[in-house]
Order: sequence, then C-alpha cells, then structure tokens
Amino acid sequence: MISGKKTVSVKTFQKKGNQKNYLCGWVFRTALLILLAMPIGLQAQMFSVEEPERRARPSTNSFTAGPEFLTMSLRDGAPFDGRVYNFSEPVYMMRLELPSFEFYGGFRNRMGEADSLNYLNLGANISGSLPLTRSRTYGISLPLWLSTDYTSVRETGGQQPESEQFRQSTASIGLGAGAFFRPAANIRLRAEFIPQIGFAVSSMGSDAGQIASLNGRVRLNLDQLFRRYGLEIAYKYTWRRYSGTGDRFRYDIEGHHIGLGVTF
Repeated sequence: MISGKKTVSVKTFQKKGNQKNYLCGWVFRTALLILLAMPIGLQAQMFSVEEPERRARPSTNSFTAGPEFLTMSLRDGAPFDGRVYNFSEPVYMMRLELPSFEFYGGFRNRMGEADSLNYLNLGANISGSLPLTRSRTYGISLPLWLSTDYTSVRETGGQQPESEQFRQSTASIGLGAGAFFRPAANIRLRAEFIPQIGFAVSSMGSDAGQIASLNGRVRLNLDQLFRRYGLEIAYKYTWRRYSGTGDRFRYDIEGHHIGLGVTF
C-alpha cells in the first residue's frame, strides 16, 4: 500500500511538473514573440508619425501658364521719327519654377495696330533668400535675384532693318522683401517684391544702356491634392524701364500676369 501511494504521488508530481514545464514554455514563447514584435510595432509607429510630415512637405517645383496683360509705351520726350512700338494687349506667358531657378517665356503674334507686331520674351532667374524670421506657419526673408531677359518686338512682315527693331538683352540684380504664411499643412501663401537694376544691350549689341525693373508676385499653393501634385494660383506684376539704349528705344513695359498651374 505504501508503495502504491508512493507511485501515485510520483505520478502526480510528474504530471504537475509537466504542466509547470508547459506553462513555462508557453510564457517563454509568448515573451519571445512580444520581444520580436516590439521593433516592428515601433517601426510602424515611427512611419505613421513620419508619413504625414513627409506628405505635408511643400512642393518645390511648379509650372504655371496664363495671360499677361502688357502695356508698352515710348516715354515722353523720345523722338517719333521712326517706328513706334506702342500697344496694350494680352500675351501668352508660361513659367517653370525649380529650387533656386525660374524660367519663363511669353509670346504673341499679330498684335498692335493692324496686327502688325510680333512679341517674344524669354528669361531666367537665379534666386536665393536670407531668412529674417521663420517658423512652421510664417516667415519673413530678403530674396535675392540674379536675372537675364530677352525681349523682342518687331514688325510681322520682317522687312524692318534689325537696327530699328526693339531687341533688348538684359542682366540685372536685385534685393527685396518676401513673406510666407501657412495656415494649414497643405496651404501656403507667399508674397515677394523685388526691385532690380542692371545693364541692357539692344539691336544685337549696337547700343548699350540700363534697365530698371520692379517685380511683385503673390502665390497661393494648395499642396498635394493628388498624391504629390498640387495647385498653384499666381499673380505677378512687372515693370521695366529701358534707358540709354538709343532714344528710339526708351520704352516702359508694364505687365500683369495671372497664372494657374500645378506643383510637383
């Protein structure tokens, strides 16, 4: 009887030992799975935090197109013995903006009196900015522009001598004021005003003079409306005064440009 009781107690002890080993093994495997899952969970949390910030990052590239309402006029006191290129009409304007670079072009054929003029404007800006104050929602800066520009106004027939055609190549530099406001993660409002001064060469180098200009623009951006593509609505004001390039080329050109395009 004693041996039977001992046998029962041993079996009971072995059963309890097996249960204890199974429980310890289950706890060990569960703890191991938790430890293995922790880096994955932390990484997923990290990406879930970083992803909205990445999506909210503003686009730095844009392409816009739209009309520019131009007025070109010979200044008072300039001689009127030659061809006068006075007009006030819209032209077609396109702009491509990249980080620190901007390229633009405007054109129209058969404009002015009796549809007798062709207009062409090509240029580029290299830009930088000195921030004065900056936060996530607003900022103030001093933008710096280095610009080159080519403007041509000529008769449609092409029979006019090159020396009488309005062809101005310019290089100018300017420092102005800029600000931006960001009321939401995907909404930006930017404004700049930059005066410039430089030199101008007309009629394929036959005359040299000066160029003074004013540039102001306001841009509203709705970023990443469709993945990384957004919307840009822009207004730009330009004023250019050509001086010293011969009396017959003392013109002022004023423009109001309204552009609509995409950011990417």
